[in-house]
Amino acid sequence: MLGSRTPSRPAGRRPAHRTSRRSRARRTGLAGALAALALSIPVATGVGPVPDRVADRVTPAARAQVQLGPLGDYLRDLDPTGELGPYVTEALNGINGPIGDPGPPAAAAAPVTCRPTVAHPRPVILVHGTFDNGADTMPRLGDPLRRQGFCVIAPTLGAYAGNPARGGLDSIVAASGPQLAGVIDHVRAVTGAEQVDLVGYSQGAAIAGYTTKVLRPGAVNRVVSVGGYWGADNSGLIPNQLPREVAALGLWAANLRGLAELSPGSPLIAAWYGLDRTPFLPGVGYTLIATRGDHLLPPERSFVPGPGVRWVVPEDACGGRPNSHGGMAVDARTHAIVAGALGGAGGC
Repeated sequence: MLGSRTPSRPAGRRPAHRTSRRSRARRTGLAGALAALALSIPVATGVGPVPDRVADRVTPAARAQVQLGPLGDYLRDLDPTGELGPYVTEALNGINGPIGDPGPPAAAAAPVTCRPTVAHPRPVILVHGTFDNGADTMPRLGDPLRRQGFCVIAPTLGAYAGNPARGGLDSIVAASGPQLAGVIDHVRAVTGAEQVDLVGYSQGAAIAGYTTKVLRPGAVNRVVSVGGYWGADNSGLIPNQLPREVAALGLWAANLRGLAELSPGSPLIAAWYGLDRTPFLPGVGYTLIATRGDHLLPPERSFVPGPGVRWVVPEDACGGRPNSHGGMAVDARTHAIVAGALGGAGGC
């Protein structure tokens, strides 16, 4: 779910981490702070109710176990390159607003400076991931499409007003989803296009999928997911060693509300899957791209079956080695697969 800070790295076994005693202590303290937030801050959210079985576990002994154990392991496993620590530390230091009270959402500006063509009649809207924004996503995923003549728009979604350039944080249900729906309406009105296409990266794929099916059915023709989450195994996003409600509330309290809503059984997942129990909307073309080098959302966590849904692993389709979660967004193989899925030149 990380933005452009995540570097690409070669495939193979995850490298061993040689961390100093001070670094390990800092990570343990960070894990403890996040767990304490989950257990101490009253939050009324869309992550679902906290059942009695969780409350029963919130004892001093359980709290100490949470602080020193599973969440610390989760942070290390989620972030093998050391990227997550600074992000969460910044959140705890207030970069996303006061803990548990980040303030109102920022407006989702989406200037439309291009027009679709006969060759590419549908505008493409990029949906960025956590800690990211439209301006930084455009050169990574938008420029390769623009060079082929696509009209590409890259809004920033889910940011708080106190830091409007840091998106993908606020609630998907209350902020990012409705904001994307508004961008879709605006782009269609300005360009005259009947439908748009969406390219979602990381958490942005969930935002794109939810909005396509729940908020704007019929307005989207194709959705392309790059290292995205579609409601399957989310152990890469939520620490599955902890009670899911504790993990989700910890993320929510740190103002990482979009991630919190992706916890198992959340109201967002229930609304997205609906009565037909699928994240996909009939009539929309879906392409899901994932690489085996992605320790956050590899194919087994990213791919969900559905009628007509296409799965693509870049190293299988184009050759070469697996990439990382962040490296996918700057990989020429990804760009070719995305373009091909949208009707452009897609040869590897």
